[in-house]
Amino acid sequence: MDWITCTKSFVTVVDQGSLAQAATKLNTSSSALSKRLAWLEKQLGVQLLKRTTRSLTMTDAGRLFYQRSARLLDDWHQMLAETTSTYGDVSGVLRIGAPLAVGSRLLVNYLAEFIEVYPNIQVELHTITPGQLPDLNLDVFISKELTDFNSSSYIATKLFNFRHGFYAAPSYLEGKPLIDSPEQLTQHNCLMFGTHGHEQEHVFENEVRVRLKGNFTTQNPEALVAAAVAGMGIILAGENTVKRELSKGLLVPVLPELRQPVSSAYAYYPKLDYNHVKTKLFIDFIKAKSNPAHS
Repeated sequence: MDWITCTKSFVTVVDQGSLAQAATKLNTSSSALSKRLAWLEKQLGVQLLKRTTRSLTMTDAGRLFYQRSARLLDDWHQMLAETTSTYGDVSGVLRIGAPLAVGSRLLVNYLAEFIEVYPNIQVELHTITPGQLPDLNLDVFISKELTDFNSSSYIATKLFNFRHGFYAAPSYLEGKPLIDSPEQLTQHNCLMFGTHGHEQEHVFENEVRVRLKGNFTTQNPEALVAAAVAGMGIILAGENTVKRELSKGLLVPVLPELRQPVSSAYAYYPKLDYNHVKTKLFIDFIKAKSNPAHS
């Protein structure tokens, strides 16, 4: 008996939901798994699983042990793979955290190509709250620059610059006077992103302030872009966010000289005792693909 084998058996039993299914996955017998679980519980001095003929549930101690050990096992296998593999052969799960707008409108386009280049890497994309601090359960965390993150536990690296401008569908602009000043925006229906109601004030370059009003607010970036494409009004968004719609002529810039100050997106990842190859590959890939001209 050893800790790694028995811990892996416990995690697999929980993941599979039964001894029989776990035994099949691990190519062993249910009785062998039972012995490993009994050894593990004896060493820990606590009960990890409640087993009956019909069900298998974790105790509170088992739930805590599962959460931590599943992560540690993944890191262990990753360390072994990264020690013996070349970059082209890297495999395993890459857990990425990103705000919904970044994940659904920007990263997804990059991830398709990233997975094509590195087909053995499995990606999990988790939605995070804007401004949320890094999560140790994630391999890399995409966010605007954070001023209060734990620099002793995390490394921060800048990915790309971005800034927001105004866009609308040709159908919305058709028949309306040309918009050639910020003041004229207040006469138009602006589609709002976030939870701040139907009236928002935004600051632009040269300290220009514009109070926007509109009849549609959402926290869903896909719904916001779809509403703009449908001709419901003008949106304030990053160029990369609406890149696809711009290329197809579904949206066009409005007052392009009026843009918000440049912001930066950063990748935050935990400091580890070994090189985190999957994370490095992902960060380098995004940096290479992010066109500085779009900042």
